[in-house]
Amino acid sequence: MKLREIHTDDRGTISLLENDLVNYPEVTIFKTNKGYARGGCIHNISDEYCTVIEGHVEYWIGDDMLDMSDGDSMKIPKGTPHYFVSVTDSIVLEWGATVEEKQNKHVEFRKIVDKINQKR
Repeated sequence: MKLREIHTDDRGTISLLENDLVNYPEVTIFKTNKGYARGGCIHNISDEYCTVIEGHVEYWIGDDMLDMSDGDSMKIPKGTPHYFVSVTDSIVLEWGATVEEKQNKHVEFRKIVDKINQKR
C-alpha cells in the first residue's frame, strides 16, 4: 500500500491510499486545517464510512451533527448528504463510496461548505 497526495490547497491535503482492497477501491485521507470544511456530497449507491484519525471535527450527516474526535468512527448511509468542519487541524479517513459517486455533490450542502471556506 502507498499513500498518494492528489490535491493541496489552503484547506490542507487530500491523499489516496493505493491498495489492493477489492471491496474498498478508494480510501481517502483528508488532512484539513482548523476552520475549513470538506465534502458536501451524497452517494446514492454505497454507504460510506469515516474515522477521525486525529483532531476534532463536526460531521454533518443530513440534519444531524456528530461531534467527533480521535478514534471516533461512523457510517454514512447511502443517499444521505454530508460534510465536515475541522474544529482543530484534523486527519479524517473515508472509504466505501466509489470514485464515480464521490463526484455527486449535494447542492445545499456544497453551498454551506463553500460559504464556510470563503470566510477563511
